[in-house]
Amino acid sequence: MAKYWNKPRIVFIVWAIVELIGWLTTHYFFMDFRANWIWLVLSVIAFVPMVKYMPWKQKKLRNILVLWLATVAVGMAVSFLSFEVRPLFPLATYLGVFWLFLMGAAFLVNALWWTPGLFIIGGVLQIAAGFLPFVFPMLIAYQYLVAAVAGTGAMLILLPNKRFKKRQSRPATA
Repeated sequence: MAKYWNKPRIVFIVWAIVELIGWLTTHYFFMDFRANWIWLVLSVIAFVPMVKYMPWKQKKLRNILVLWLATVAVGMAVSFLSFEVRPLFPLATYLGVFWLFLMGAAFLVNALWWTPGLFIIGGVLQIAAGFLPFVFPMLIAYQYLVAAVAGTGAMLILLPNKRFKKRQSRPATA
């Protein structure tokens, strides 16, 4: 079992737990600006294993880390500003949807560097879930629960994370 919990899987499960806690907290306790502070703390916690396990010297891992740092930074800035800047006030009503689109797009970009199939599935799942409240307007009241299922689910999809091993050439037998 210890072999199963490699570094990428630890990062994915930490983010899955953080997303589940964050979205449920947002839905049930803080459907207002205070949720942003909870998310900020949870995001810092989730970035610890990423920073710890992703060597800055490896270009691919550095690109992934920068992608997610930028994604979360932009998302947090927009989330905080949606309660402070008048033109962004309407976005505060759709923050769950906004984050689903943002994370889905980041998943698709992440597919350039790591397990493309799994990240594409996770990205499409989140983007599709982001459209649900527009297709079924009653779901806007449940957008954070939709985000909990889609966001956490997208992270859990990554857990298999099996890399294909190169076929070993066998010596020809006589």
